[in-house]
Amino acid sequence: MQRRDVPVDGILVAVSIPEIAISDFARSLRSNGRRPPLEGTLETTYRCNLRCAHCYVNEAAGDAAEAARELDTERQKSLIDEIADRGCLFLLLTGGEVLVRPDFEEIYRHALSRGLLVIVYTNGTMVTDAVADLFAKHKPQLVEISLYGMTRETYEKVTQIPGSYDKCMAGIERLIARGVPLKLKTMALTWNVHEVPAMQAFAESRGLGFRFDSFLNPRVDCGANRNGELQLSPEQAVALDLQNPARLQELREFALRHAMPKPVLPQQDNVYTCGAGESGFTVDPYGQLQLCQLSRKNSVDVSAGGFVQGWDVDLPRFRSRPWQRNSICRACNLLPMCASCPGAAEMETGDVEKPVPIFCAITHRRAFATLGEASGHAADASCCLGEAQPAPLGSAGGCGSGCGQPAQAKPALLQLQIRRAPAPA
Repeated sequence: MQRRDVPVDGILVAVSIPEIAISDFARSLRSNGRRPPLEGTLETTYRCNLRCAHCYVNEAAGDAAEAARELDTERQKSLIDEIADRGCLFLLLTGGEVLVRPDFEEIYRHALSRGLLVIVYTNGTMVTDAVADLFAKHKPQLVEISLYGMTRETYEKVTQIPGSYDKCMAGIERLIARGVPLKLKTMALTWNVHEVPAMQAFAESRGLGFRFDSFLNPRVDCGANRNGELQLSPEQAVALDLQNPARLQELREFALRHAMPKPVLPQQDNVYTCGAGESGFTVDPYGQLQLCQLSRKNSVDVSAGGFVQGWDVDLPRFRSRPWQRNSICRACNLLPMCASCPGAAEMETGDVEKPVPIFCAITHRRAFATLGEASGHAADASCCLGEAQPAPLGSAGGCGSGCGQPAQAKPALLQLQIRRAPAPA
């Protein structure tokens, strides 16, 4: 509940205005037969000025042929118009590195002019004084900067670009100095996991929020898959969680609310139960409208128009896919806290129903760390994955991009056969 001063007959009157969570707001709209796209993502480019070892999209910043494939400025703006007219609230502008486009300011300010709450993801290295001034004058809802290490050595080992650490830190300081809404985040890798606590301490010392993710995804372009040297093992991922009492408490509270075993757990009818294509969407740099940033195999071309048709007709059709097999995941009570979602499965294997073993293993270990035996699952995931355990470096994977080309050959890793586990006692 918030108190606001509201003008009534020329007099300011203090009134109480109830607050509502965005998820509850979305449900109320759907119950009334409406289905606005509450949160959208525009991937304006896959080009980037860094060459991060783990990144799932990193075309060269100066690739002229790649730039020519991207939606031009006018189509980006007219697409934003279609999105806003359909009722979108939040719009994420991301890449690649979103600032490599020279027309970023024009696209960004147009989105603001349409009343959208704009979030910008950037690596921070291209946040010059001019960019910081832009964000200070025309404030976004949020800017999130990815920080890949707290030391120059670690950061530049990940980005593979000398001098990038100093540019990133300078960009962060420019935004802080101007009061731009800012958060920091990182991808927890074997190369930088030892510096994640220091990154969080730095963020907190500057009054900034911080988050990290331990789940790596393969590339979207049939390029190199997840670097097995980078993916944290289940033990490493949960050890990182245990270092942070606040994060551990959040995981425990979430698990208690959403992942406790039920006497009878109804099996889901459809594979997609998240907000992909229901409250959110992604448009890639070439105008392909898809369910989310991971689920790319089914898409509709909106490069020349047709967003409303795609949102109202095509995305509901894509997400209506019923479960056809894999009864283990379908009825798993840990599904709400598992990163092995349909999009991740599709990107990793090309099949929305196949689990990603490394993600499943991390989820089981997290559930056991937060709930113990009350989770109804074994810490080593043998209850769902069988006796064989996933190799720490994850699956060799496949191409889920729908490009029609075979994935590049990769070393064969451990093959797992999923089998139905006995019901927990």
